[in-house]
Amino acid sequence: MKYRVEFFRPEEFICPCCHAGQIAASLAYFLDELRRAWNMPIIVNSGWRCARHNREVGGAERSRHLIGCAADIKPNDPQLIGPFQNLLGDMAGRREGWEIKNYQRFCHVAVPREEEAQKWGGGLLHIAAKSATPA
Repeated sequence: MKYRVEFFRPEEFICPCCHAGQIAASLAYFLDELRRAWNMPIIVNSGWRCARHNREVGGAERSRHLIGCAADIKPNDPQLIGPFQNLLGDMAGRREGWEIKNYQRFCHVAVPREEEAQKWGGGLLHIAAKSATPA
């Protein structure tokens, strides 16, 4: 099955200092499904980061942001952070190898490192119908 990301653009995930980077296709697919379930806008605070920017923001040395496997996101309405965190946890909290961290004003979601091999550059995603994750 082919899938077109509906609610996000690749530019939302690039590094703000060097304007480079792509995120994992599985992360793009998940965030689009999260947005559909949330039924309100989701803001991307941070997606792919270059090493310099990652250091500047205090990111972990082996952050999944460095390989396009993580995003920091938040609901458009900051007062809805609690329900947003609950939905995110329900949708991703039990997936093996995933990383979910809730902060006061945003959420961090990361797919497994091995997902970095398949990047999303804005085109169609190829989804395995059985697993409903990008192939």
